[in-house]
Amino acid sequence: MNIEDLTKEVEKIEAKSDFVVSWWAKKYKKTIRRIGNLNKEGCRVWEQGGKKYMCFWDVVIERYTTCIDPVITYKKGLN
Repeated sequence: MNIEDLTKEVEKIEAKSDFVVSWWAKKYKKTIRRIGNLNKEGCRVWEQGGKKYMCFWDVVIERYTTCIDPVITYKKGLN
C-alpha cells in the first residue's frame, strides 16, 4: 500500500465517522478510543444503574461496539 492509497482510505473513514469516543476499559486496564457514528439501526445511548452506556457503529472495524461511561473527544461539526 502506497501513501496515496493510505490517504484515500483515511479520507473514506473520516467521511463515514461522526465522532471519536473514549472510555476506560477495566478488563484491559486502559483507555480505548474509537471512531464511530450512531447512524445504524440499533445504535443508542442509555443510562442504567447510574452508568451511561453507548452502542455505536465502529467505522474502522465495521462492527457494533458498546462502551460504559463514554467521553466524546471529537464531534464533527455540520456546515
